[in-house]
Amino acid sequence: MKSKVIAGFFIFFCILSSAAVQGVNAASCPSADKYAMLNYNHQLLNQTETFSEASRVLGFVGLKIGPSGITNAGNNILQRTVEVQFDPTCSSRGESDVTVTVSGSCANGVLDMRIQEVYPEITLSGCLTFVVPETSTDFILKMDYADGNTEVQPYTCPNCSGTYSWRLQFTEGPPSESLPLAPLVPMLHLLQKKTR
Repeated sequence: MKSKVIAGFFIFFCILSSAAVQGVNAASCPSADKYAMLNYNHQLLNQTETFSEASRVLGFVGLKIGPSGITNAGNNILQRTVEVQFDPTCSSRGESDVTVTVSGSCANGVLDMRIQEVYPEITLSGCLTFVVPETSTDFILKMDYADGNTEVQPYTCPNCSGTYSWRLQFTEGPPSESLPLAPLVPMLHLLQKKTR
């Protein structure tokens, strides 16, 4: 009986030790330069009494992550699509590139990134034509250094809904080719769903 208890304790200890080692591996920063892509999938909705505006940012930013820090590596251009619906029969749409600059560091398995995004002026065309002026953002994003890790944050402001989403994906080298973009249909569906 005593030997069974000892054997059981030993197995439990091995499982616990294995889990602890896996946790350490998942939370360690690279000791040499490694590459990854930071996939964007932002879906944002603004609503007022007179219109609904849906915007989506898709694509990825290439990263080099190593002892000297985090920098851009490869592609750094995303695509933004904006759709404004005034009523079921009247909407306007436009697209533009978004330029992203990333800097930062990795410590204790956590990426601490400063992300600067430039959204150029965009012309929306449809039942009405108008210009959305250039804007920029500058923010800090922290996420665990783990392949497939996803960070999701809510889009919050008066009359707003949606999410910001970033997914880290390890690559063999600097990712330079743009990924195919999802069709616009889901964003239009979002607009129609919210305006009913």
